[in-house]
Parts: sequence; C-alpha cells; structure tokens
Amino acid sequence: MRKLKIAVIGVGHLGGFHAQKLCEIESADLKFLVDLSPERLQKVSQGLKERYQREPALYTDFQRVLPEVDAVVLSTPTSTHYEIGKEVLLQGKALFLEKPIADTLPKARELVEMAEQKGIPLQIGYIERFQKAVRLLCERVKNPLFIEAHRLSSFAERNLDIDVVLDLMIHDLDLVFLLKKGVEVDFIHAVGAPLFTNKADIVNARIVFKDQSTCNLTASRISLSKQRKFRVFEKGIYHSVDTLEKSYLEIRPSLETRNFSLDKKNFPEDDPLKEELISFVRGVLEGRELIPSGREALLPLEVAFKIKEEVEKRLQSL
Repeated sequence: MRKLKIAVIGVGHLGGFHAQKLCEIESADLKFLVDLSPERLQKVSQGLKERYQREPALYTDFQRVLPEVDAVVLSTPTSTHYEIGKEVLLQGKALFLEKPIADTLPKARELVEMAEQKGIPLQIGYIERFQKAVRLLCERVKNPLFIEAHRLSSFAERNLDIDVVLDLMIHDLDLVFLLKKGVEVDFIHAVGAPLFTNKADIVNARIVFKDQSTCNLTASRISLSKQRKFRVFEKGIYHSVDTLEKSYLEIRPSLETRNFSLDKKNFPEDDPLKEELISFVRGVLEGRELIPSGREALLPLEVAFKIKEEVEKRLQSL
C-alpha cells in the first residue's frame, strides 16, 4: 500500500496531537517533525516513541524537509501561515493548513489561488465538520431560520497573535455557511472587547441573511467554563449539537398535544481530528477534492474579517 510521506510543521499544543493521530493512520508515513523549539520537538518525539514506537526525524528548519515529503501538516501560529504555506506550495507539496488560512485576507487569497493554479491539494483545518454530531445536523437541517452558537474557552497562552474571531468564532462561521450555502449576507452587527490581550477576547456577532434568516454567534476565550454549543431552529424543529459532550439533540414540538418528542444521539468514541486527517491523507492519495478546500474556506474567513472590522470600529469610537 502506498503511504503519504508527511512532515508536521509546528508541534505546539495542536501540532502534537496532529503527530499522534498521523501515527494511527495506516496510509500516513510521518517522516519529520519541525519546530523552532528543540525542547518541544524532544517532548513530542519522546511521546510518539513511547506510545507508537515511532521516531520521525527532528528539524528546526522546515525548508530542509520539504524535498523529502509528499505533504505537510502546518500547525504554526497564524502569523507564519503565509510565509511557510507559500513555500510549501511553491515546492508542490499537498498542504493541510490549520485555520485560519492567514492573518490577512490578501495573504489567504494568494495561498488559495496559488494552490488552485498549481493544482496542489489544500485542505483547511475546520475540525468541527468531522464531528459525527455535526455531520448528522447537516444531514437533517433543511431550512434554518435562526442559528445560535456559543464557543467559550478559558484563557490560554496560545493563539494570541489573533483575536477570538479568527481563533474560535471562525469554526462556527464555517458551519453557518455550510448550512446557509448560497444565501447572501444582508448585514452584520458585531461588538467585542479586549480583556487579557490587546485584541478582542470576547465577541458577539449577529448576521442577517437576505432570506431574513439570522444567526447569533458568541465567542470568548476568557470564560470560567468551556462551552461548545451550536443550535439550529427551523419550522417545527429544534436541533442542538454539543461538541464537548459529543451529542446531537432534536426536539419536535406538537401543536396539537402541546408536548414534544426528543431524539438524542451520543458519539462518545468520536475522534474528529483523526477523521479530518484521514480525509486529507486519503484525498491526496486518491486524487479526490479535499474538504473543505481553500476556496470553500475563504467565505467564512471573509465574514470573520468583516466582523473584526465592525468590532474594531466600535472600540475606536468609545
């Protein structure tokens, strides 16, 4: 069986998990770990050796590994995505790029267009798409009228080069546009505030579509408790996904009996990170379109930057 030779560039919090999951995928051959920190490299390497008996080569210079691999999983800080991602694409290597694509829209568009022009596979790391509960939601929702999402986390010393919109809310924006595919946005109202950083750490955004459906998103990285809830209301049905609990709930009220029926499904063994990496590896090996592609991932990013602009404009007026 042909295996995809892969380098993981950036083995911080998320990159370390990427390395673990790649060791569990039979068609993936993890050849290299790359990071600027030798200490991080040694720590992750030791864990892979103990758990999987795997010892990928370690480098601090990503340029040195590109000629030796078929693909790259890039999980460095967002501010470095453009520089490293561009070099990966110039070398003609398939790229799994963690969200967001880049820290500016022009840079993100350039990476996507470069991949398309060169015919290089590019997948963006929107992990929530690979939650079984989310997949069930997308199968069942037909005509969403109102969408509500709460994505709350406690403060952590990572991803501080971006605000909470690009850090957390971007996941829910991706799901919103997956459900509202083809429907144009009418207007956006957004407010937010910085607390622990000089960027917005809590943001609420209200998006109204031209079909008059609405979504209300809240993202915070200063919460005392963690929450990952995504709710969809359509005529006669209420859907709720909790990706921390790994559950899907559907409620159907009855106007005649004033009662309701519940359909709850739990997916305790779900492993969305592994599933999205399997999708990447198999997609590259089999020549299939990757999901989500760079082009598809641009729309939620464009709206994320509009939300950021709204928040920053309101903060400047205070």
